[in-house]
Amino acid sequence: MKRLLYIFLFCCILIILTFLLFDDLENWITTYVNSGKTLTTFTLLSFGFLSLDTLLPVPSSLLMILNGKVLGFFLGSMVSWGGTLVSSLFGFYLGQSANPYFDKFFSATDKAFSNNFFRKYGNWAILTSKALPILSEAVSFVAGTAAVPFKTFLLYSAIGHLLIAVVYGYLGSYANTLHSGLITLIIIVGTVVVGWLVQYFLKNKRI
Repeated sequence: MKRLLYIFLFCCILIILTFLLFDDLENWITTYVNSGKTLTTFTLLSFGFLSLDTLLPVPSSLLMILNGKVLGFFLGSMVSWGGTLVSSLFGFYLGQSANPYFDKFFSATDKAFSNNFFRKYGNWAILTSKALPILSEAVSFVAGTAAVPFKTFLLYSAIGHLLIAVVYGYLGSYANTLHSGLITLIIIVGTVVVGWLVQYFLKNKRI
């Protein structure tokens, strides 16, 4: 339990510190993306910054809404989906790369507990975490340190990010006047519901 908890807290603290140290970077990224003179430039900038969300304090929610507004529902959703998925895969890779270093500080029992925990609850955690900033990046990293197969991580991350991207893309295209708090609530509730349904059907081998 200690291994899983400490690694998770380490990730969360590191991400929060990044946001605090580079506080102005969020505004700069938003302004820079909006300065794109063509749709191609905007698309490349948005995709690039979303892909770096694991390392930088990228305002991902705002960028995904802008994608829907500027690029339209379908293309905006696809750009957001691709960028955020790349970011999660990068976080997973970083976790796998750091795993040997964490092994030096924790016992084999702690590692076994972490692996068993992710076997039971990892799929659900990966899927639902995509709706929550900081938690999404942290869970991706922690999953890389546990015995989570790459294909499993890719599947649940792709589903989770697709849901988020579609919701933000729709809101950016058709509902720009909605309050940001309502947007967040809709996404969190939607992710939990869809996550439960996906988990249920996969367990019963219906899909």
